[in-house]
Amino acid sequence: MFNNNNSDVLEWYKTTTSKLSDKEALYLRFVLLSGLRAREAQNSFNLIIKLANENRLKEYYNEKLTTLEHFRYKNTYITIIPKEFVLEIANSKPAYYSSINKHLRMNKLNLRIKELRSYYASYTARHGLIREEVDLLQGRVPKSIFVRHYLTIDFKQLAKRTLKALKQLEQTL
Repeated sequence: MFNNNNSDVLEWYKTTTSKLSDKEALYLRFVLLSGLRAREAQNSFNLIIKLANENRLKEYYNEKLTTLEHFRYKNTYITIIPKEFVLEIANSKPAYYSSINKHLRMNKLNLRIKELRSYYASYTARHGLIREEVDLLQGRVPKSIFVRHYLTIDFKQLAKRTLKALKQLEQTL
């Protein structure tokens, strides 16, 4: 807990995105606003583009709940993300973690993408989500009896609170 230095990760993010291509900066923004692991985010980002090009995005993005339904394609569960942002990604080009890593090294910038996931978890927990909801959004389902048998989630309310937190986060960028 004491070694988690997220205090300057947004400064790193701002510096880094100014040195990357538009699609790579968009990918980093997606990592930050989704809370996904770097590779999961890459796969999701590129899947959004692929499905949009095939006119099948509605198979992955549930507009009613404002969620990417990862469970249809991989192990993580859902990501709550604004429709406008999904459409922005859909109109982009695929992004690759290895390419971003290369550009960061060329610009002598540290690779801190993992910290964006950590920042998302801390930020959303401080801005209206309970720990179990954050765990769910990040693909973790705890083994606790409470979560497995008693926790009920109103996904519309969860989406509303998550989108509110993400809007506040975006305003800090």
